[in-house]
Amino acid sequence: MENDIADKYEHLLVEEKELSQKIATCEQCVTAVLSCIEQHSDSIHLHTVEDVVGLIHTISSDLQTELLHLRLEKSVMASKLHAVQL
Repeated sequence: MENDIADKYEHLLVEEKELSQKIATCEQCVTAVLSCIEQHSDSIHLHTVEDVVGLIHTISSDLQTELLHLRLEKSVMASKLHAVQL
C-alpha cells in the first residue's frame, strides 16, 4: 500500500512540474505578444491581439485551476503517505 501511495505521489510531482511549465509558457507568450504590440502597434490589428491575449489568459487560468486541484490531491497523498510510514 505504501508503494502505491508513494508512486501516486511521485506521479503527482511530475504532473505538477508539467503544469507549472505550461503556465510559465503562457506567461512567456503573453510577454511576447505585448512586446510585439510595442514594436508593431501601428501595423497590427489590436482587437485581434486583444483576443489572442485573452485566450492565452483563459488557458493559463484553466491550467492554474488544474494545478490547484492537483496540489490538493498531492496534499492528501502526502498525508496518507505520512500516516502509512508511522
